[in-house]
Amino acid sequence: MTQLLPKKRILVVLLLFCALFAWAEQQQKESDDIANSIAEFIDTDLPVLLDIRCGEWTPALSQSLSRLLLAKGTDIRELGSAAHFDEHSQTPLSATLAEYGLSGANLVQVELILKWQMIEHKSFFSYRTERKPIYSFVVKQLKLPEHQLTKVNTHDFSPAESRESSISAPRLRWFEPLIAGSALASIIFLLWTIE
Repeated sequence: MTQLLPKKRILVVLLLFCALFAWAEQQQKESDDIANSIAEFIDTDLPVLLDIRCGEWTPALSQSLSRLLLAKGTDIRELGSAAHFDEHSQTPLSATLAEYGLSGANLVQVELILKWQMIEHKSFFSYRTERKPIYSFVVKQLKLPEHQLTKVNTHDFSPAESRESSISAPRLRWFEPLIAGSALASIIFLLWTIE
């Protein structure tokens, strides 16, 4: 009996490990697909600075996108933690580019915007709505040091099975109370007339 209990624990741990591995593989595949579509929009004629701000997708997407661009032979430069390329930056762009030893570069900013899609499931008497997340990756490409916007594209991604989706309770259609009232009136009429 005591030998059987540790075997069950080991089996449970192995099953959890397999589930975690499958989830990690699925997320890596999804990030590779997103990176493939984003890489098509990036110009590689100048060195590329990647600025990825995608929440939980940032590490996987950064790794996949860097791997794809390096396979193309792109000169990629890492952004330091102090480098911010926005309109409120206090550091002149020419000084930032000089730190990297560049006279010009393409800055690629990838931001994640979460949108929701409402899907209605209809039947004759009732309907329900389902809310699914859509991850919209906005890709902006700027030419530095001029800070000239050269490209803007979006890539929408909706995971097949999302833990964030929600389904509402079934709702009645507007005419169902009328049908129920008519049925009740018919029963009362039949009971009244049968004597």
